[in-house]
Amino acid sequence: MLLKKREISSKQLILEMLERRLPKSHPKSTYYQEMLNRTRAGYAGEQRVDQEWQNIYLEHMYYLLHDVVLKAEGGSIHQIDTLLMSQNFILIVEIKNIVGHIEYMEDHHQFIRITSEGKVDGFRNPFDQVKRHARFLRQIFQKAGYHIPIIYMIVSANPNMIMTSSLSAQPIIHVSGLAEKVEQLFLRYSRVCLSEKDLEHIVEHILKKHEPTQWIPDIEWGELRKGALCSQCEYQHKVRYFYGKWRCSKCQRIDNKSMLVALQDYQLMLGNNISNEQFRNFFDIDSERIAYYLLKKLKFEVVGENKNRKYIIPAKLLD
Repeated sequence: MLLKKREISSKQLILEMLERRLPKSHPKSTYYQEMLNRTRAGYAGEQRVDQEWQNIYLEHMYYLLHDVVLKAEGGSIHQIDTLLMSQNFILIVEIKNIVGHIEYMEDHHQFIRITSEGKVDGFRNPFDQVKRHARFLRQIFQKAGYHIPIIYMIVSANPNMIMTSSLSAQPIIHVSGLAEKVEQLFLRYSRVCLSEKDLEHIVEHILKKHEPTQWIPDIEWGELRKGALCSQCEYQHKVRYFYGKWRCSKCQRIDNKSMLVALQDYQLMLGNNISNEQFRNFFDIDSERIAYYLLKKLKFEVVGENKNRKYIIPAKLLD
């Protein structure tokens, strides 16, 4: 049973906002664009594996939780791509979307990727990452009085990841083998360790401990372009409100949706409260009356009175 769906991370949403609003001439523009490309690729890989889960049928009772973020007492963060929680075992899944030949230097705890062009990249060893998550989960289960095997594996979402012999003894598979691997795990861990009630209780406990993190870029809000931006012009020109319509100052295309995208961007950086004055300043609107009309038309929740009135931008402004 799927209990927690995967959603686009705050990091990706903020990076997409920076893609729209950070001037191309900014010294960090290329850095954040490359980070966005990697983040999008990672999310695409996670979605590919999520689709595979949908095609897996299990007779056993289980719960599937995607993108779980847990915080330890010391403040360290454990971001787990997928948790399969059953009465027999708990499975931690780390998803990688990597292209190239992968060498694993176990003694040095390092992954090395060799691309088709011969470029060599070193990056963090995902086995250390999932082992760390497993140790943390064991502590949670032990404190709750439960004893159950906690296992882990890496799933490659990209068929163009070539695993060399250095990975042959490691818990890593391509996504195409996920169903078979899960069936093997239920055969191997056949003993029931938790009652249905206990499993439900610990799943609820994990969901209550889930604490999404808010990624914050090293950028000042004043460095970003304000206002509604034209998607047709790749967000390089402003869309202005004129005679009841939002029209691009460059291509003259009418784009009423651009204001909603802009309000979503505003929310990501400055929070979900906006006043009439802040609305006018952000969208470069002179008239307080027009700003009031536009805000009222959005039917946002309102708090405060008169000059203290604030409009609450909802979490999901766009479908």
